[in-house]
Amino acid sequence: MWDKFSFRIKITVIFSVCLLVLTISLTTLSLMNVQQNITNPMQMSLAGADVFFLPASDLTLVNVDGNIGDFSTIDQILEALDNGLGDIHTFSEEEIEQLLQKHGNAVSSIPIEQLQAQLSTTQQDFRQYSLWVAGAIIVLGTLGAYWVAGVIARPIKKLSTSVKGIEVDKLHESLPLPKSQDEISQLTLAFNEMLDKLHRSFESKQLFAQNAAHELKTPLAIIRADMEVMEMNDKPTVGDYEEAFVEIKKNTERMIDLVEGLLAMGKSPSQADMIVFHGRDLFAEILEELKESIHSKNLNIEVNGDANMKGEKLLLHQAFFNLMSNAVRYNVEDGSIVVTLSENQITIEDTGIGIPPESIGQIFDPFYCVDNSRSKKLGGNGLGLAIAKNILDTHDMRIDLTSEVGVGTLITIHI
Repeated sequence: MWDKFSFRIKITVIFSVCLLVLTISLTTLSLMNVQQNITNPMQMSLAGADVFFLPASDLTLVNVDGNIGDFSTIDQILEALDNGLGDIHTFSEEEIEQLLQKHGNAVSSIPIEQLQAQLSTTQQDFRQYSLWVAGAIIVLGTLGAYWVAGVIARPIKKLSTSVKGIEVDKLHESLPLPKSQDEISQLTLAFNEMLDKLHRSFESKQLFAQNAAHELKTPLAIIRADMEVMEMNDKPTVGDYEEAFVEIKKNTERMIDLVEGLLAMGKSPSQADMIVFHGRDLFAEILEELKESIHSKNLNIEVNGDANMKGEKLLLHQAFFNLMSNAVRYNVEDGSIVVTLSENQITIEDTGIGIPPESIGQIFDPFYCVDNSRSKKLGGNGLGLAIAKNILDTHDMRIDLTSEVGVGTLITIHI
């Protein structure tokens, strides 16, 4: 039920409840204080008294029992009254009459019954007045809270309206920042940063889809062209069939490699398959698979150290295979590759053709090729490094790359 109310109503209700509790508490304490410190002492003082005198400066309670008390003359009584005497004293009826006759202008008397009635009425009026004031404070405070909540919620409502108006084709448009440097401004700034990330991610996905479609379309177009050529030939020879078969097989394998690469990018390590193994053994397996390519270029391979690695071995094998395959493919004749393993990192350093500085930031993007003609000549579809980085990221391993054209490339994997 509470979740169905608006932000403004919630603030108003919370503030009103707090104000209600505070007002009731203060009013109750005020009434108790008046009762304890004013009403009760006065009622106790009036008990047994007949007349209440009101001098010019203070009140003095007088009992009629024939005793004069500590005062011997009326002048002393009046002098004590003028000095603020507030204690209880007793006088004789005759002395009281003389006091009223001689100093009628200085003092006056009120019957106790009348004073008690006035005290009770005043107490009741004070209680009602306090309740009315408390009610007025609660009502005015609630209205004020509703207005303040509206002022607070206005920029949030404005932000919400702006967010609702964002379309997929407008992810690059940032929301205007408020002039105030408050939480709403920070929220808008954070939302703009999220929009920017979404925009870049959306563009990356679009580019990925376009590149994947292009990479798949190319071999399919070649296969269709070969088949159309065969259809146009009325009397194809065995050689024609063999040539078409070789071309179709090559492009089919190219599509299979591409699809397998796309599937590999979506894989995540399974906790059930996470094991600890020696990194040196992993690289020994990879080098055995790349043996022919290494011998064809007469490369010198060196593996130093060892490291305990934890993860899904098949995925990590594919990631490091892709890195080593690139180091071999883009290396020079009689070049070298040095692999160094330690507990904190693994480095792969080659003497290859290198990567231009402007391409290093995109080298791990899917389908990105530094030189398309070179990639077609040497093989590859631009997915190897992207797959390797994706697998390493899912294993909480960070990969860094530095390169210099004509000198070589250094890859560092932090494990």
